Amino acid sequence: MNHPKSFTRNTTEGFAQRVRKNLEFVIAARRTNADVHEVTQLAISLLGLVVFPWEAGALKHLEKKTLEQLQKDAWPRWSILLDRNGETTTLGALTRHLRNAAAHRRIQFSSDARELDAVEIQFEDAPPGKPVDWRAKIGAADLKVFCDRFSRALEELVG
Repeated sequence: MNHPKSFTRNTTEGFAQRVRKNLEFVIAARRTNADVHEVTQLAISLLGLVVFPWEAGALKHLEKKTLEQLQKDAWPRWSILLDRNGETTTLGALTRHLRNAAAHRRIQFSSDARELDAVEIQFEDAPPGKPVDWRAKIGAADLKVFCDRFSRALEELVG
């Protein structure tokens, strides 16, 4: 598939688009009983769809979007279970914690089920050398929706 020049693999939005395409392929393959793990692919996709674009500064203007506003716009709800100083109210704060959780392997799955609907994913963050002081969870199916909305917002920025 040919993409406009701005959507090459070397651009944030092009990379995210390809990650989303691969995730959709794995989910479709699972529906045909293929021996694939859609929950594992979703966790890997989180890096390419959310963390990489955020680290590249691609969505700076969305940083201040509140989680409450995103929910009103049909983004899924995150369950924030532990939050240092109640700071996780924006997409920027949430994404920073998700990045840290992924970078430090502080992600736990509720089961080894392969289907998105059967798994909850918990993310934790902590300052260096300190105990965990941030924890959030989301169902894997909702994380898929979150990743889709996030990457599509990215594409719309350059669209």
